[in-house]
Amino acid sequence: MVTRLGMSEALGDVDLSDDYRDLSSGTKELIENEVKRLINESRERATKLILSKRKELDLIANALVEYETLNADEIQKVLRGEKLPGKEELISNMPIKLPEGVYSGPTLEGGPGNTGEVQSSTASKEGV
Repeated sequence: MVTRLGMSEALGDVDLSDDYRDLSSGTKELIENEVKRLINESRERATKLILSKRKELDLIANALVEYETLNADEIQKVLRGEKLPGKEELISNMPIKLPEGVYSGPTLEGGPGNTGEVQSSTASKEGV
């Protein structure tokens, strides 16, 4: 984005991607700084958006746990706090199988994430 599309006021509307190897170390450093700036600004913007919509995200997440699938109309009803008549609820005591490799890192707020172990579904085959 920075070297091809001119998405940097510091570098301007110049395509710097063709001869990147020939650029000066100062220009390369400027490119790297602009890329870091874009990434950091984007992360901050995304975090603010997620945190500002946390209530809505929680409502949708809880409804997905309860019903498993939602269409656009059902999502709007959930966000308005309406029930979904006729929508079959999942059996509440049914175990939920997490896919392998589920992210278990820190949460957005920096607290601990999913601390449960991810169990492998591969069983050893006899005679193979």
